Amino acid sequence: MGGLTAGALLAKEGYRVTLLEAAAEWGGCASKFQRKSYRFASGATLAMGYEHDGIHERINRHLNIALSVVPLEEVMRVEIGGRSLPYFTSRARMLKMWEEAEPEYAERIHAFYKKIWQAGTVLAKHMRSYPVLPPVKLRELIPVAERLSPGSFALIPNLNRTLGDLIEELDLGGCKSFIHFIDGTLMDSMQSTHAEVHFLMGAAALNVYHEGSFYVDGGLYEQAEAYVEVIKAHGGRVLKPRMVTSVKKMNGVWHVRDHRNNHYEAKHVVLNTGISQLPDILEHSVFESLSGRLKKRIDPKLQWGTYTQYFAVKEECIPPNAPYFYQIMLDPDLPGHGKNHFFISLSRKEDRLRAPAGFRTLTVSTHIKLNEWQDKTEYDRLSEDIHSAVLGKLEDLFPGFSDNQVIYESGGPVAWERFTKRKGGAVGGYPMNRNYALWRAVSHRTPHKGLWLCGDTVFPGAGSIGAASSGVHVARSITGRKLL
Repeated sequence: MGGLTAGALLAKEGYRVTLLEAAAEWGGCASKFQRKSYRFASGATLAMGYEHDGIHERINRHLNIALSVVPLEEVMRVEIGGRSLPYFTSRARMLKMWEEAEPEYAERIHAFYKKIWQAGTVLAKHMRSYPVLPPVKLRELIPVAERLSPGSFALIPNLNRTLGDLIEELDLGGCKSFIHFIDGTLMDSMQSTHAEVHFLMGAAALNVYHEGSFYVDGGLYEQAEAYVEVIKAHGGRVLKPRMVTSVKKMNGVWHVRDHRNNHYEAKHVVLNTGISQLPDILEHSVFESLSGRLKKRIDPKLQWGTYTQYFAVKEECIPPNAPYFYQIMLDPDLPGHGKNHFFISLSRKEDRLRAPAGFRTLTVSTHIKLNEWQDKTEYDRLSEDIHSAVLGKLEDLFPGFSDNQVIYESGGPVAWERFTKRKGGAVGGYPMNRNYALWRAVSHRTPHKGLWLCGDTVFPGAGSIGAASSGVHVARSITGRKLL
């Protein structure tokens, strides 16, 4: 999503763009695949940033892209053990839900959300200008300054805090349902839990759902493919599969080769590969001159992986009031990853891009620790454990699910590396803790003129919003214009 955003914006500005997609489908982790009459989005499809003046909406308006998006009143259903808690877009409904679910803790939960939403609302205003941290050029400082308010300065005491600090202050640690509720959200968006997530990143994550949450018909690959069409419409070349194997600079010009030994020359090269792949493609002297901060993050095991399962089922087993998204924690006393915790994305009944009439598709993803999946015997055992746990829960949510199943596929780290070209199967960027977030993130800039980075492993981080923002940063730096 980062490279596609940069490419589309640059093409519109008149730059000659050549897009090299390493995989067989556009979009990386936001791509798709087809099985018979069923189309599956590679990853989760819950989307943010499509509200008016939201990050994606502004980009799409600028590029004249129109997608079919459905606003959600209930973002997702959160299942914790035997409890079912709705996650509402409306802040008032969310607070009312907690008053009923946890009356003993309601006042403290109100205080938590008041603090979080105040910070998150201020941050959302800044995010709409696609800020760069730290700003280097005057044109990067101006958008930040334009949106400064008293609320902005009120955030300063939180610059080195975690959400865990606020939880401790409010004595909310004993409310296990609330802790699991927010941790599930933070794991999916920030790759971290309340105890470690940077306060500002956590506040942004817990607030963004209330700015607007959406179901995208087809999936986020529709956004990816819309960017491709913009590049083509403005005379750009789009090529796949073309995995870049070499990036060198000679006589002031960048020289790029792909796995088919095709050669390209360019004034600017934008790499959306993920920084763990940079040692494999950059000439040694170029890589060695990159920042120490970047080189310390090369190991893909610093990131999470995912085990993802894809189902197609007959419509008859899906209750008519089923939400499109579920956050599941089977046992509140066990860790929130692997077979105990997963996210379910259910296709909309009317979404003909994913399934024919009378059928639905589901994507189920769970965070996994990559270092536990290096041995084939363990890999197979963990895969089976997750599949059994997921299938049991799906049968509980959708009685008769197994009997109505018509398609099943699954993929762990090996599949993610093979099909989306993510080294080691690492996905989702880095955990947004105090070591990796904000000013400690990797910049889109490099010391080399004309060499740029974007994607979920550079600032501002993971998710379609973060990746798209990094693409905006690159396009602005190349053009020297605000663009949006």
